[in-house]
Amino acid sequence: MQMKQQLGAPQMPVPEVAKLTPQDLEDREDFEYLLSIMEKQKAVGITQPVDYKDAISYKDSIETFLKGTSPEGSVATLFDNVIFDFDGVLYDTTYSVYRALELTLERKGNKSIPAPSTIEEIAGSYQAPFQNYYKRFGISLKTHEELISFRDAYREVQAQINSEHHTPAALYPETKAVLDFLKKAKKDNPNLKLHVVSAGSEKQVKGILLAEGIIDEFDEIHVESHGKTEMIRSIADKGIEGRTIMIGDLPSDIKDAQLIKNVKTIAVARGEIEQERLSMYLPDYVVTDLNGLFDLKSLSKELREKQ
Repeated sequence: MQMKQQLGAPQMPVPEVAKLTPQDLEDREDFEYLLSIMEKQKAVGITQPVDYKDAISYKDSIETFLKGTSPEGSVATLFDNVIFDFDGVLYDTTYSVYRALELTLERKGNKSIPAPSTIEEIAGSYQAPFQNYYKRFGISLKTHEELISFRDAYREVQAQINSEHHTPAALYPETKAVLDFLKKAKKDNPNLKLHVVSAGSEKQVKGILLAEGIIDEFDEIHVESHGKTEMIRSIADKGIEGRTIMIGDLPSDIKDAQLIKNVKTIAVARGEIEQERLSMYLPDYVVTDLNGLFDLKSLSKELREKQ
């Protein structure tokens, strides 16, 4: 006997589960690899296009990088143009800058976006320019009004921190001794020149160097260089090819210098988080403080030996 059709909602066909092709599996594996790179590069907050670009750059470069070896030894004999970033390399503004950044994120950031919860995490994830870093946490600085409002809040926070904190910003403990050594090294390498290329203002950078009595240690001081590539290029072009090196503490310092052929890079990574992170941008050398400038070890060689 024929059964009557059940009344009610029409029965929807069950869709077939799409089968993953070998290409699909390869694409998924590639994407997971890029995500693992971004995690090590500390791509925090809302993922930005630059995060994918940096991860792809690492993926495309690591094999060739591991085959090379940078010259080892003292920066004073290996190079003629030694270029220093200022904050985070010569001068320690870690507490005031990153604590102010932390409090500003708490005040103005989007609460639904996870943000670094400690100064160490901020130091290990910070990216220049600052507008792009805050964008990761839902803080828009596109308009003039937004920028003014933000700067007022930031200055208020920083003034509060400076009044409460009893350890003011200062030169790193080794800075003066390292610069003195390099000054003496000019007797053996008369081509040796020391430069500062900083995003800081002239009043800030030159004022501190003058107050600390070390402004005359530098042959050139360039300030308000928010993108350092062209200034580094102009310095390198005046010297012998392959004899210029950039010393920085942020991924942007490394990336700006890597855009110029045969300019070497040193990442100053003063903590374990920074050491892992900055190594993922493939600088030629990683040092834990400026004393490491006189015993440079090739990062490519070190990574190759760990494999």
